[in-house]
Amino acid sequence: MQPITYMTSLFTFYLKGEIKSEQNFISFKVPNTILGLIPLGAQTEKFTISQIASTATNTRLSLKYLLLGILLVLWGFSGLTESFLLGLILLLLGINNVVNAFIINLVVTTTAGQQKIISFLIFDKQKANQAAEQINAMIAGRLDDTNTRQQTNRVIDANAQQTDRIIDAINSNK
Repeated sequence: MQPITYMTSLFTFYLKGEIKSEQNFISFKVPNTILGLIPLGAQTEKFTISQIASTATNTRLSLKYLLLGILLVLWGFSGLTESFLLGLILLLLGINNVVNAFIINLVVTTTAGQQKIISFLIFDKQKANQAAEQINAMIAGRLDDTNTRQQTNRVIDANAQQTDRIIDAINSNK
């Protein structure tokens, strides 16, 4: 699995979340912030592939953030004439809220039923889908590796092919 990095906020564009695999583990790193602006470390979690049951992506709109963002943008525009700095701050906060109103979540469900929800910006929707596909491919690979019937069939097929080659070699030497 290729490591996937993504932005967690417009204001903290320099802070990146990361999803990567290390042998049989998937690790999730999400930066922590104070008030969504000041960096304060990161939360890192690791799950073994055998503990992950499924992944899903969920796209939705938060009406609360959208309306608050629109109000802040309007106040920001009206406030630009009185206090440029205050108007600009309100405008930036409003734009941030409007963008953050469109939420893409990657939901990773463990075999114990626990859900790990990772939020992406709307601009990183492709990365959320890519992460879900890659994790699902790793789950499918693990299931193939632990499927006794499939492994037995592979061994039987390999033995049959080897037997056919030996018989062909004996027949060609006669």
